[in-house]
Amino acid sequence: MSELDRQWRDHPRLGAWLAEQEAAFGEWAASHPGDWDFSAASVDALERAVRADFAGAAWEDVRAAQHSPRVTAPAWYLGEVCVRAGAVWKVNPAADFEAGAWEGPFVGVPGDPMEDPDHEDLYEDDDYYPASVPVPELRDMFLKDPGAWRLRDVVGEFEEWGRGA
Repeated sequence: MSELDRQWRDHPRLGAWLAEQEAAFGEWAASHPGDWDFSAASVDALERAVRADFAGAAWEDVRAAQHSPRVTAPAWYLGEVCVRAGAVWKVNPAADFEAGAWEGPFVGVPGDPMEDPDHEDLYEDDDYYPASVPVPELRDMFLKDPGAWRLRDVVGEFEEWGRGA
């Protein structure tokens, strides 16, 4: 692992956030019975549970809860399922942790040149490196057509990348 990659993956803020969300997920799971086995199939149950938690809520209500365990704990679980499909947790070490989507914890693939300041020069035309920010994924799923998009699609991107890597 390069020093640059290490800075994005072993950041103290990231470690603290992951530990906090893992603990919160235990409480969340206790009130959301299911088989939380970190499989891609369990993400369908996760999506149903989160949709049920916010049934009848406006997107703004979900957005207002995006920093609460109501969203962050299941988002952590989604990220952990992606990790089991080949992703790694990352955070931009130079950014304000709460500032915006790509500044907070996200999952990406090892070796993605995105962390390099010259990343645009390092990508080839056919390069594809999946990445996802789990908190906004959960928040924004309420803006997407569930007939055309599923939360499981996030995990599928990492599974597909892993088969081709």
